[in-house]
Amino acid sequence: MGRRPDRNRDRAMTSEALSTTELLQVALDAAGMGSWELYLSTGAMHRTLRHDQMFGYEEMQPFWDLEMTIDHIVEEDQPLVRRAFSEAMVDGSIDVEARVRRSAGGETRWVHLSGRTFYIDGTAMRIVGLIADVTHRRAVEERLRLAQKIEALGQLTGGVAHDFNNLLQVISGGLQVVARQSDPQRRERIFASMRQAVDRGASLCRQLLAFSRRQSLKPEAVNLKRLIGEMGELLNRGLRSDVQIQTAFADELWPAEVDPGELELVILNLALNARDAMPNGGRIEVSARNCPALADHDLGGDFVRLDIADSGVGMSPEILVHAFEPFFTTKEVGGGSGLGLAHAHGFAKASGGAVRIASTPGRGTLVSLFLPRTLKMPTVGPHLMSLASDHAVSAGQVLVVEDDDEVAALTVEMINQLGYDTTRVASAEAALGALADRRSVDIVFSDIMMPGRMNGVELAQEIRRRRPDMPVLLTSGYAEGVRRNAAAQQIKIIPKPYRIDELRDALAAVRQDARESVREH
Repeated sequence: MGRRPDRNRDRAMTSEALSTTELLQVALDAAGMGSWELYLSTGAMHRTLRHDQMFGYEEMQPFWDLEMTIDHIVEEDQPLVRRAFSEAMVDGSIDVEARVRRSAGGETRWVHLSGRTFYIDGTAMRIVGLIADVTHRRAVEERLRLAQKIEALGQLTGGVAHDFNNLLQVISGGLQVVARQSDPQRRERIFASMRQAVDRGASLCRQLLAFSRRQSLKPEAVNLKRLIGEMGELLNRGLRSDVQIQTAFADELWPAEVDPGELELVILNLALNARDAMPNGGRIEVSARNCPALADHDLGGDFVRLDIADSGVGMSPEILVHAFEPFFTTKEVGGGSGLGLAHAHGFAKASGGAVRIASTPGRGTLVSLFLPRTLKMPTVGPHLMSLASDHAVSAGQVLVVEDDDEVAALTVEMINQLGYDTTRVASAEAALGALADRRSVDIVFSDIMMPGRMNGVELAQEIRRRRPDMPVLLTSGYAEGVRRNAAAQQIKIIPKPYRIDELRDALAAVRQDARESVREH
């Protein structure tokens, strides 16, 4: 004879279950959360009142399905939410945040959808989850990010101001001392220090422009062994006597397709970072090897791997995760701008490669640059500085278009020292007036950014229309968008700051191009 059911016990259990459900609902209400259950076979959703209220409804809606949820999501976030629900059927869970546009008044709020998938015989049947309004939390996080940006800008301005004040002090002090110095050797040492300060300032500006996306790359085939070998004196000058540098290059190392000037700057910055990580001295190893058919995260193809390793203090995991963030630095104000590693990352990505970093506290740091291989052959020959003579190949009349009086005075002096005569005007309109007078002009040298209705590129276009045979050379400190426009129209540009030998070569090049163009036509 079967056992008789205990109705009193069943009623007690039912009462207990109802109490648990009610307690759960109280807890969800207190937390400001709603619950939902999606039946995957039909798409219909069973939910609580709090769920519907988060979408802007005061009362429970008679029907709700997944498409109604998607319809309330801001359009830009809809693909993200659809993908999250689709992946939940395979992954077993959903965790996504998106913006919803509430029914009442169209207010936009942030919600967090989370849940778990339930299966029967391996088939996803339903997803049970919660919904929470996280608008306040997102606002707090945004304020925190803003505060971090402001802190980063403070680090940047402090470091850059310190560095530039040092550079200006070298130049200002040098100018004052050289005027009182008659010893040629001592004058040359002062000039050398001033030139080095200008080079350091130019390098810092190039880093800053790279982050503002105003620094263009000029990739070419580069022999890394040769390039780093030629940097030996520069690297040794920047390192302390207790820091040794060693190099090792694989046999038959491939050429890499990179901007050689920017790569030099990246290598120098990484070497200086390594130096600072070894306060008691140590060793820097620079090595390179081929990486054929690489398939690593976002990399695919043939690359040349350039490693810069040090035996310094290393970085903890907490610091390492911030290593590539712009302006992040553990150095004191003035000890660095925090641009070195971030610049390396930006350079590698812009070159079609990547950068990786590994570090262990007390055991040093390894930075690896993956640079794309090229089948082109690197150019072989002495540097342009050694090819150029002390004077321009042929003198001529240069029309200088520059609105800044101090810059114009120095530019005119440099051009005069190259054997040219000069006429200076302060605007594009004045330059066109000088040309309209049929004044003797062999080259127009103009800044890109000028006051008035016409910039340097527009001036060059107008000169080309009026005087097709007139050579035009432009210069600019940034204005990358305008520079790209000029390059597309085959207008030559020399970036600021430039050395006198670079100016000489650029002036000679535009004259030569103009002669060849005349012969072709």
